[in-house]
Amino acid sequence: MNHISIDFTSFTQIIQNNLQKMLGENYTVFSHTVKKNNGVELTGIVAKRTGCSASPTIYINRFFKENLTEEEVQKVTVALYDEFQAAEFEEEIDLSDFVEFEKAKEKLAFKLIHAEKNRELLKSVPYKRFYNLAIVFYYTVQEAPFFGQAIIMVHNSHMEKWKTNENELFKIAFENTPLLFPSEINSMEEVMREIISESLTADIKRAKYQKKENESLLDEKWLDDLVSQMNENTGKSKIPMYVLTNKKKLYGAACMLYPGVLKKFAEKEDQDLYILPSSIHEVILIPASEASNQESLLDIVTDINRTQVPEDEVLADAVYYYIKSRDKVVLLS
Repeated sequence: MNHISIDFTSFTQIIQNNLQKMLGENYTVFSHTVKKNNGVELTGIVAKRTGCSASPTIYINRFFKENLTEEEVQKVTVALYDEFQAAEFEEEIDLSDFVEFEKAKEKLAFKLIHAEKNRELLKSVPYKRFYNLAIVFYYTVQEAPFFGQAIIMVHNSHMEKWKTNENELFKIAFENTPLLFPSEINSMEEVMREIISESLTADIKRAKYQKKENESLLDEKWLDDLVSQMNENTGKSKIPMYVLTNKKKLYGAACMLYPGVLKKFAEKEDQDLYILPSSIHEVILIPASEASNQESLLDIVTDINRTQVPEDEVLADAVYYYIKSRDKVVLLS
């Protein structure tokens, strides 16, 4: 098998050239570097269609490895071509509401990021501190084809053009976000079951199994048995865990700040709660009586962040605690 000794810059150029040939002269293909959460930089390939103002960006870092073969590079190109075809915008994206504050403010929301890891970003965006985290604001693109899955981060320059300030953005975003992205709490078993089901469904579609085989593989009891077995093997079932996120599962860690969400759940459990920030998209809730060792909880968070979560989706190596009697979240470690 013919291996190619190339660095990432050369890999990017080869992919870019190959895609340009495949997509044709109606497209301009180029690469650019994008700064993501926690200071992570990713290289994105853009395929801009002539006459279209909005173009999808696909990040290629996940495809690169040492000693690639020519066959592997070709497979990457084909995979990216398919992704661009699937992500093609059928019509222009209307972002005119973002320009006018009276319209933009209806779609302003907030999310949580780590303050220290994003100290450079925080120099250019409005924010509010929450212990070791920062509350930042964004405009959610609710139009097709995104429907809330794409965002525009609010920068200081936007705030100045809108003639507003952090306090007003904070007030608006805290009113909007629970309405735009309603919260939900599910047991860890339910979440694992959903993840497994979605993963299997995707695998089945890719393998083009027959309908009868689909039904057999996605049998409800079979899934329940698989989740139970995984819980037994990992020991996670020993501590009741609940996942708090939003229905879009996008920046759902912010739900820990939604008015009344933690209070209602704590009252249901009739006790305080430990809060483990498992990513920027969700947090894990543990009833206080079920976990007496705070140090072990911090170990769980750290392990999740190091082994299960992409670097740009890590929220914090920390444990928070919700005090039911005071309706207050505090930082423990």
